[in-house]
Amino acid sequence: MIKTIIRTGLIAGVIAVLGLGFIAPANAASKGEKVVFLTKFVSEETTLNVLPGGYTYGWNYLTSATKIDGKPGKVEFLGVVNYKNGSGPFEGFVTVTLDNGSILGLTVDGQGLSLAKGSGTADARFGGSIKVISGTGDFKKAQGMGTMTGSRASALGSPVAMKFNLTLKK
Repeated sequence: MIKTIIRTGLIAGVIAVLGLGFIAPANAASKGEKVVFLTKFVSEETTLNVLPGGYTYGWNYLTSATKIDGKPGKVEFLGVVNYKNGSGPFEGFVTVTLDNGSILGLTVDGQGLSLAKGSGTADARFGGSIKVISGTGDFKKAQGMGTMTGSRASALGSPVAMKFNLTLKK
């Protein structure tokens, strides 16, 4: 019973965070430049520890190609997870480096929810908030915030599709 209540609460929380990805940037767009970019992260390196009771924690370094306003670049995500039964908090740093050398640094704070049966980490959904650290070139003096949403079909460490919604002020 307690497990069902916790899982239901977690599902409601992730749905609320995912909903922000479609609401917050639209409301904030009038106060800055709206930037949206998509990624298909691939895990390059990871250290994950698994403990009895369904606990998984550790870090993951993921990379992806992307485009922002038609400009190609690379995205790096250094994330840490602290999951129980495949769900729980994650946080980390995202670095966007455009091919022209412009860099945008972001922090991420979110929740992951595994829809897999048992304690697996497959069929996961993600939602979180983003805050701009700073930037160079096209992103010089950038400030802002936004949301990210995403999903992963397989276990932790497999490819992750993400959508980043930012409102940037320069």
